[in-house]
Amino acid sequence: MSTASAYEVDLRGLRLPSAVVLGGGLVLAHLPDDVGVPCPLRTLTGVPCPFCGVTTSIRQVFLGRFHAAVAAAPLGLVVMAGALATLLRLTPSELRIPRWALVAGLGAEWVFELVRFHLL
Repeated sequence: MSTASAYEVDLRGLRLPSAVVLGGGLVLAHLPDDVGVPCPLRTLTGVPCPFCGVTTSIRQVFLGRFHAAVAAAPLGLVVMAGALATLLRLTPSELRIPRWALVAGLGAEWVFELVRFHLL
């Protein structure tokens, strides 16, 4: 596989953002349900973006509601697992993700969100 077909991520600089994601999820779990980050695309057009529901998903994990987390956005579990692995240094310092896998994963998440909001 050539480097042109892979997306390279330097994970060394992602420890602080990983801590923010996990800390933010922990804080959100203790706030009222209506607190969250509105999606600009959904607010303007009514169409959810591929990341809609990730905040809710992370929050649900911290509440111990894994079924609700998957129902909100499976990508949230991937984000949490990646953040935890990065924070605990369980990942290599650099990661190569095939571009096709990145596009397919985000596409699948977007289709999931479109179905969840009854647009497909």
